[in-house]
Amino acid sequence: MTDYEDTGIKDPNKVALQAIQRIQDEGLPASPEIYELFFVYYSGVSSEVTRSIDIMVNQNFELTAERCMELYRRYLDDDLTKQALNKAEQIVGDTLNGVDQIMDNFKISNKHFFGSMEHINADVLDAVDVKQFKSLLASIIKEAQRMVTENHVLEKKLEKSSITMQQLKREMEEIRAEAYTDSLTGIPNRKKFDLEVVRLVAEAREEATPLSIIFIDIDHFKSFNDTYGHQIGDQVLRLVARAFRDSLKGQDFFCRYGGEEFVIILPKTPLKGAAHIADILRQSIKNKDIKNKATNEKLTSVTISSGVAELRNDEEIDKWVSRADNALYRAKKQGRNCVIVSEE
Repeated sequence: MTDYEDTGIKDPNKVALQAIQRIQDEGLPASPEIYELFFVYYSGVSSEVTRSIDIMVNQNFELTAERCMELYRRYLDDDLTKQALNKAEQIVGDTLNGVDQIMDNFKISNKHFFGSMEHINADVLDAVDVKQFKSLLASIIKEAQRMVTENHVLEKKLEKSSITMQQLKREMEEIRAEAYTDSLTGIPNRKKFDLEVVRLVAEAREEATPLSIIFIDIDHFKSFNDTYGHQIGDQVLRLVARAFRDSLKGQDFFCRYGGEEFVIILPKTPLKGAAHIADILRQSIKNKDIKNKATNEKLTSVTISSGVAELRNDEEIDKWVSRADNALYRAKKQGRNCVIVSEE
């Protein structure tokens, strides 16, 4: 089950009661998965879950246990990727076992062929007339033809195994991309961040170059959702993600960290430069128009708050991330729509 301790839910007890009541009202089994689904729905920590359930209700679809479990598997089950990888590992294992069997058969066939050739070679040395030579030559041709036929069969089996492995490779790439991509915004997610931050820190230390991180939070996002609805909230999240795509280049890494929070890692960028980039992004997003596509109404502009920190020598990653997060907290406390640099 996902850890919701740090998601900022104001009244988790109230949310829990709402979830239990909804499960009872819908006549659903009170399984841990279905409970978590409705806890997430009422807490508002996942716009994907909220949107999906609202759409189903608005379209008069019955919230059956099967449909709820499908939503859980799609948005909340972290084991999906593991299951896919386990299945892939099984396919790889079966294919490799098949290749091993093919190679064993090939060795046996070769051994048989060379044994036959040695036997025929001995008979050739003892042959005394043309008739014997013709008979031995026919045997050689027969063995060669058998070897060619068996090799052709083995080649086809190896080709089939190769096709299976190539297909599996493509599927694995798709699984990996899906596992590390935020489904709403199309940018990397928290899982990808956990991988990239380790790699980028290692590179920065090996090359002795600066590395900075920016934590970004969309200001008053919950009230924005409450005022305009989750569809507009999703539009805002996509707008912020698009601003990152347009402004960040090269080795810069950015992701949706969770909810309305984003993270940017800037290789070869000192603290001052990172703060400048954070402010450019802040102004860029503030200047973008948000419209209700249904009514063409121009909505309140979107603002962001940012906390910036540069990696120190021998600093643990968690501490570095915590400093940036604390700077973001100070930015929100100081009125939002600003950039705060971590205190050195």
